[in-house]
Amino acid sequence: MLELATGTGLIAKNIVNAAAHIEASDTSAEMIREAKRRNHSAKLHFSVQDMFRLPYADKSFDVVIVSNALHIVPQPEKALAEIHRVLKDDGVLIAPTFTHAGNSFFGKVRAFFMKLAGFPLHSKWTSEEYLRFLRQNGWAVRKSVVLKVSFPLTYAECEKTEV
Repeated sequence: MLELATGTGLIAKNIVNAAAHIEASDTSAEMIREAKRRNHSAKLHFSVQDMFRLPYADKSFDVVIVSNALHIVPQPEKALAEIHRVLKDDGVLIAPTFTHAGNSFFGKVRAFFMKLAGFPLHSKWTSEEYLRFLRQNGWAVRKSVVLKVSFPLTYAECEKTEV
């Protein structure tokens, strides 16, 4: 399993018992240092990686998780292409992301505070736009649900299609 944009490793640490091995990466060396601090599993490896140029062979992973990140990276279609490359043909992409597009006052306020916190929104999608974006970039959405939390979040499970 591969987790991209792991941050402090919260997801990877909580699912490590369900996987044979997890590679968890982030572009931030500081986040990876924090993630490594309380890693007590030999099945979990943290590293600094660029999700646009992963060092893994084609079709290396059964599952790739990229949680709450595609909306904050420039050119998310390039990240999806790289994920497509490293995921096995029968693998699963789990890609929940915030979908707080729209012109509501609260959406604009949330986007403003995300930017202040260091997470500029490069893509502002509604749930429908996000799912369409996934489909247009080589993914068949097999399951999706919108979670109404502080920011609306669209959970998506996907399979590879031909690009």
